[in-house]
Amino acid sequence: MLRVSCLWILLALVVSADVTPEATEMLLTRGKGEKDVWIANVFYSCRQGNAFAMVRNGVPEEEAEGYDIVDTGQLRVYVPHNMKFENDTPKIVVFPRKTGKRDVGVPNVLDP
Repeated sequence: MLRVSCLWILLALVVSADVTPEATEMLLTRGKGEKDVWIANVFYSCRQGNAFAMVRNGVPEEEAEGYDIVDTGQLRVYVPHNMKFENDTPKIVVFPRKTGKRDVGVPNVLDP
């Protein structure tokens, strides 16, 4: 029974993140080379009205215990436990905000 519980915990963790090259470049430039980024529970809309969970540079402001850490090679992404993603993998992209500026976010969060 204990083995099943441990296996379930391991399967519940996010083990990957899909980060586009453009988003990686923007995050590394914006963070002055800092590798740590986190997905915030803050949503902005793009020009088409779709909601994107914002990606912030640095480590989470809250305790890191509520996050899975995914190392993509170029970035270390903190993914909140309480967020669910289409295909179980956060897709980090650059998108045009309604203000006309470009930002980095995750469009495939389920039930934002």
